[in-house]
Amino acid sequence: MLPNALTQATQLYEAGRFDEAAQLCRGHLARQADEPEANHLLGLICYRQGNTHAAYELFKRATASGRPTARMFSNLGAVLKLLGKPEEAVAAYRRALALEPDNVWVLNNLGVIYRDSGQRDAAIDAFKRAIALKPDFSDAVTNLRLIYADLVPQWHFAMMNDAPRNDAYEAAIRRSVAGKRVLDIGTGAGLLALMAAQAGAKSVVSCEAVGIIAQQARDIVARNGLAERIKVIAKHSTELILGADLPERAEVLITETFSSNVIDEGILAIIEHAHRHLLVPNATIIPAAASAVGFLVGGEILGQMLFVERIKNFDVSPFNEFAPPRLVTPLDGVPHQVLSGDVELLRFDLIRQHFPMGGRELEMVAVRDGFCVGIAQWIQLELDGGNRYRNRPVPGGHNTHWPNIVYRFPKPLMLRPGDRVRLIARHDRAEINLDFVEHIAARAS
Repeated sequence: MLPNALTQATQLYEAGRFDEAAQLCRGHLARQADEPEANHLLGLICYRQGNTHAAYELFKRATASGRPTARMFSNLGAVLKLLGKPEEAVAAYRRALALEPDNVWVLNNLGVIYRDSGQRDAAIDAFKRAIALKPDFSDAVTNLRLIYADLVPQWHFAMMNDAPRNDAYEAAIRRSVAGKRVLDIGTGAGLLALMAAQAGAKSVVSCEAVGIIAQQARDIVARNGLAERIKVIAKHSTELILGADLPERAEVLITETFSSNVIDEGILAIIEHAHRHLLVPNATIIPAAASAVGFLVGGEILGQMLFVERIKNFDVSPFNEFAPPRLVTPLDGVPHQVLSGDVELLRFDLIRQHFPMGGRELEMVAVRDGFCVGIAQWIQLELDGGNRYRNRPVPGGHNTHWPNIVYRFPKPLMLRPGDRVRLIARHDRAEINLDFVEHIAARAS
C-alpha cells in the first residue's frame, strides 16, 4: 500500500470512519492482495465491526507475508482466542514475542489464555514478566491478583494471625521435635515448619501442593535463615517418594489440614497414607486428635438466617424447602442462645492408621427454654497431652480464623429444660453430617 494511502486509511480508522478506511484498503488489495499492512488494517476494521471470521482471514494473510510484525501476530492471537482456538492463539502470541520479547500486551494476553486453559504456572510467569517490564501495567497486575485469589485462599492470612492456634501448635512442637525427623504436610507459608526447625528438629521436610505457595514458602524459609534445615517440596503428601523427597521415614508429623467441618480437606486419607508410607511406627502426630463438638443452638436472629415463615403478612414458608442443611458462619458475631451443654459429636484419633466410614447415635439435653434451630458445631484439636485448641463460639467475642457450622433442623423446636434431641452424627471420610432423629419432651413433674 502506498505510504500516503496507508497513512490516510490509518487516520480514517483512528477517527472511527471505518467504511472509508476499508474502501481504501480494499482498493489497494484488489491490485496487491498480499500486502501485509493493508490486510492487517482491514482486519482491524473487520474486528472492530464484529466480523471476526473476516478479521481472522485478513490477519492470517498479513502474518503469512514476508514482513509480519509482532502486532500482526498479536491481533491474530486475539481473534483466534475469540474463535475458540486457544492453542493456535498461543502459537500466534509466541510468534509475536519472538519478534518483540518485551511487548507487555502480548505477555498479558498470553497469560489470560494460559489462565483460562488451566495452565496457571505459565499464566503467572507471563503476568510477572509483563509487570517486570512495566510495573504500572494495571491489566497485568489485576490479572495476576485474580489468579492468586484463585490459588491462595484468603483464610491463609487470618490463619497465620490466629495467635491461640499458633501458641497451641508451638507448645506441642517444642515438646515433641527436638532431634527428630519432621514431616510438615500442607506448609502454606511455612510457619509450622519454621517452628519445628527453631525447636531443634533434626530435619524438616515440608510439602505444599500449590506450586506458587511452595515457592513463596522456600523464600520465607531462606529469609529466616533456615534453608539448610527445611526442605520445601511442591507436591501433595501422597506424591512424596520415600528415599528421594523424604530421605527417611519421619518421626513426627505436623499438619493443620483441617476445616470447619474437620475432615473435608481430606485429612483422613492424608493421615492414612502418611502412616503407611512416610512415618515410622508409633510416630508422633500433631495434632493427636481432632473432634467435632457442638451444642443445641437457638435465637431469633440465627433463626432468621435459616428459616422464613410469615413476612409482611404473607406465608412464604414453602421457600424453606430450598434452605441449605448447613450454615457456615462465625457465630461470635451472630446473637444466639446456647441451649445445651457441649457434646463431642465425632472424634478422630490421628494416631490410628485407618478411618472407615462411621457414625454414632447421640442425645443432647436442653438446659433452658428456647426455640432451637439446630446444632452449632466447632472443632477441637488435641495438639498433644498438654494442650488443645478449639474455636467454640463466644457471643460478642472474637473467635479464631475457622468459622463455625450450624446444622439446621428440618423445623425449629420449642425446647424445655430436660427435653432430649436424638441425632445421628456420621461421616463418609470426606465430610461430617448430622441427622435429626426425634425430639423427646421431658415428662412433667
